Amino acid sequence: MSETSTPSRHRWISALAAAATIAVGLGSVFLVMATPLLSNPAAGAVLFLGVLGAFALAYRADLLRRSGFLALWVGVALGLAVASALTGYLNGLTDEPYATPAFVRLLPHLYGTSLSMTYYQYGNGPLSLHDAYIYMPLLTFVQVPGLDYRWVTVGAWALMVYLLRRSGPGVLLLGSPWVALVAANGFNDLVPLVALTLTFVSLRGWSARLAEVVSLGLKQFANAIIVVYYLWHRRWREALLAVGVTVAFLVPFAVLDPSGVLCHAVLLDPQPACGGGYAGAFATGSGSHLNYYVWALWILAVFGPAYVVRLKGPEYAAERAELARARGVRPGDEENRTEPTGSLVLLPFFGLRARLRKRKPPTGAG
Repeated sequence: MSETSTPSRHRWISALAAAATIAVGLGSVFLVMATPLLSNPAAGAVLFLGVLGAFALAYRADLLRRSGFLALWVGVALGLAVASALTGYLNGLTDEPYATPAFVRLLPHLYGTSLSMTYYQYGNGPLSLHDAYIYMPLLTFVQVPGLDYRWVTVGAWALMVYLLRRSGPGVLLLGSPWVALVAANGFNDLVPLVALTLTFVSLRGWSARLAEVVSLGLKQFANAIIVVYYLWHRRWREALLAVGVTVAFLVPFAVLDPSGVLCHAVLLDPQPACGGGYAGAFATGSGSHLNYYVWALWILAVFGPAYVVRLKGPEYAAERAELARARGVRPGDEENRTEPTGSLVLLPFFGLRARLRKRKPPTGAG
């Protein structure tokens, strides 16, 4: 084979890998959204796995460091989002683009009363809405009066991807067609995710602290992520402060409507009359809430790369050697040095086993 044919062959392989990645990213969306699978409880999991499948293809083909491919990937996603928001194609999954900005009408009794409204969605209707506000207080204020809320969420998605532009994994996971379509449907999750991205990725010092405070005032998923992050890193003071800020946001409304705050902001029950509580049905109903999986993708995109670096570092050297022996790979072999993807998946389990061994008392001790 000539020297000139080898680069040409590599270009063809890269082009085919890029086409396959985009096909998986788009194909999983159409597989769910344009078929009866959309009504299946597993729909969210299929969409989530579709994004992960596209990521795996791009990772294997070393496309995550190619700006041209990432720009094409985000461009395809943006085109799908704009077309969906304009025409209603693959749209109408939620009433959030109508309800979220309208809840501001309930002030000052944001949690003590319910919102009743009738709306039309892409010519369909009239559709009725009668729900209580279940988010943190700031979310309803993030809107542009007179502008369809879908464009607010599409703008939030675009800003989030821009903030992650230096992270190939982040761009591929959160710049995917599925996440863009979630934004085009007007799911309000994109707003707190932007604030979290500013907190953990883009800002430092007091500006990051301010973004964190804003995040704590938007949606309870963000509060849980921030508190768990501090607990994981044993930063007890910051975790306690995050809980304190969360409570501070709710106190003024609790003074006016204590039962409303308990029912709707704490138990997350959207029904005007507090019933069994939405939080109690979270585990069984999460499969049908397609937007929940975007939060999982955000966690992988923001915290995943640093964790992979740890797995490849000296902290896991012993586990890597043990895994290599289990796979029959001799130290120094090329396969062991390149650290295949399967090894990165198994290494945390080897690390957990090593920690459990250290805690187990020696046989015959005592």
